[in-house]
Amino acid sequence: MKLQNYTLFILITCLFACNSSPTAVIYETTKNYPEELQQLHHNVVTYILNDSVNGEHVKELLDAMQADGTWANIDYTSKERGGWPPRDHVANLLEIAKAYQTLGTDFYQQKEVSNKIHLSLDYWLENDLICPNWWYPEIGIPKILNPILLLMEPELLEQQLLKAMPILKRSEIGRTGQNKVWLSGNVLYTSLLERDVEMVKKAAASIKEELVVSNGEGVQVDGSYHQHGPQLQFGNYGLSYVSDMIQWITILRKTPFAFDEDKVSILRNYMLDGQQWVTWKNHYDISASGRQLFPNSIEEKAQGISHSFEKMEELDPQYASQYRTANNYESLSGNKHFWRSDFQVKRSPAYYFSVKMNSNRVIGAESCNSENVKGYYMGDGVTFLYQSGDEYRNIFPFWDWKKIPGTTIQQDDDVLPVLTASGYRIESDFVGGVSNGENGIAAMSYQRKGLSAQKSWFMLDELIVCLGAGINSNAGLTTTTSVNQSYLQGDVIVKSQSNVYKAESKQDLVNPAWVLHDNIGYYFPKGGSLKLEASEIEGAWHWVAMRYPEEIIIADIFKLWIDHGKSPKDASYNYVLVPNASKTKLEEMESQFPFNITNRKDRQEVTSIDGVFGGVVFYERGKSDVLGGIEVDNPCLVLMKRDGDNLELSVSDPTQQLKELNLLIQGEYKGDSTTIENGKTMVKVVLPDGDNKGKTVTVKLVNQ
Repeated sequence: MKLQNYTLFILITCLFACNSSPTAVIYETTKNYPEELQQLHHNVVTYILNDSVNGEHVKELLDAMQADGTWANIDYTSKERGGWPPRDHVANLLEIAKAYQTLGTDFYQQKEVSNKIHLSLDYWLENDLICPNWWYPEIGIPKILNPILLLMEPELLEQQLLKAMPILKRSEIGRTGQNKVWLSGNVLYTSLLERDVEMVKKAAASIKEELVVSNGEGVQVDGSYHQHGPQLQFGNYGLSYVSDMIQWITILRKTPFAFDEDKVSILRNYMLDGQQWVTWKNHYDISASGRQLFPNSIEEKAQGISHSFEKMEELDPQYASQYRTANNYESLSGNKHFWRSDFQVKRSPAYYFSVKMNSNRVIGAESCNSENVKGYYMGDGVTFLYQSGDEYRNIFPFWDWKKIPGTTIQQDDDVLPVLTASGYRIESDFVGGVSNGENGIAAMSYQRKGLSAQKSWFMLDELIVCLGAGINSNAGLTTTTSVNQSYLQGDVIVKSQSNVYKAESKQDLVNPAWVLHDNIGYYFPKGGSLKLEASEIEGAWHWVAMRYPEEIIIADIFKLWIDHGKSPKDASYNYVLVPNASKTKLEEMESQFPFNITNRKDRQEVTSIDGVFGGVVFYERGKSDVLGGIEVDNPCLVLMKRDGDNLELSVSDPTQQLKELNLLIQGEYKGDSTTIENGKTMVKVVLPDGDNKGKTVTVKLVNQ
């Protein structure tokens, strides 16, 4: 009987053994941690090992490692401030360490692999290479070295840890925004290695402090992201913020240091109401990418946010369907103005358009670590129109950076100044936008380097009307407005007053009706003096970011711009961007143009022929014939939409200085804060304050 029971026990034990998932030996280290840190250690190791191992790449790294633990393809003497090559040493080492501790790989717990890891680690600890850019010694290197040490902890010698600690402790809690998150995360990992419960608690609290809506650096109330002052940083610091917050929410869950789960909504809203807007067709908006205009960076950033949406499905399962939807670019259509960042987007499944501005409140662009060295005008009303998604892919080496799409710029022969990390602002406070979620208007009273212009973009229905008025300069330089500058794809077709023809590689266009290229139409209701180039251009990535070699490359580029002449006085422009255009579509616009347009320096307006929708930019208090007559008591933006006899008005204050607006419109309407007198309606609009200054207010009016 006892023998039978023993046999049954052995059988049950074997069944459990067969059905249990084996655990990597690194998890045995967890029990050596204080009880308060055991779950945290388990979570950290799990997170580090969560990424799949590329066995082929790891084998290549091991085979290429030299006798001293280095790699021949790394320049260990480099003093580059951006993309510092020696960082690749520790990045390679982390990949190998993950493979070594991942159960089921060919490298798991292999003595030969362990020896090479220690060899390479000792090289770094002995030499302690330092980049002249503070970010690498204080953030970049500890960010990679910490996980290596945590994975290799069971095998580390006391001497290795002693040499590592001064390197790791260059990270100290401080700074702001994403820099603070990086530094605090490094401190948390180092404190975990030291079993310092109180310091882990302090570092976790510092990370959690940044999961907030801020009026400084970080997530803004409109869904945008700022770093280095009030500067749009969606695709640089803002993307790192997403991935890091996902990391720390995951790692700290079920530990004494966990986030308040209610705060996850801040990350959710930032991703769905902010980041989702600037990625389209697996491309990231150039204007949202910050200074990081590198080879393939636009696609890589789009892949990064897509991967983060996938992670959020597990992290925030109640909203999993929304994250899945966010990864389908066709799911989001409409218009959004980011009033904290002077940035507006109009998108649909068929096309994507954005305009990036700056003001005396918002920084236009930056250069740092010899990156974006040509981006002097990158916040000056830059427009991008995407249809295929590849219109501007890796175009930066070939651009004429004084003719960036949408900008009005004086054309001198000087080398463009290189910006600093603090960037620049124009002198104007009249910069902003209005949006009803479907359509929108962006406007900028532009003033820079002695050039002034009233610039506006009306994103109405499926067209973008671009207006400029009051263009003045006394610098003795030719001033131009760039209509577009993209890759040349096929023929360029021009319609003059008399005929349709294929354009030459370079030519002047006098009062053209329209231009058609790559399924985008450029319609000119008032003609104008334009110049066209469609030719092969030489370029080099070194001209964009100095870390790259000066190798000359070539591409065929399409450039179309308006020539306002030298020292223009009250010059103007008027063109319409037509997505998904064809000859037939443009010819129909000629015979029946859908808008009425007024383009003056005190007022710009576009309304549909039937009067159903449109809008006005009032650069000063005044009147317009829109809606049968409308008068405003202060400069503002007004977007209107009729619904039968009723009316919807969306208004905003681009100066962000007013407390209220008063509008007097023709007809008798009833709504909030309305007064009817003598057949007219006075509408009093109380404007948002605080961080919502510049936000759109929508008023619904019922016809009486």
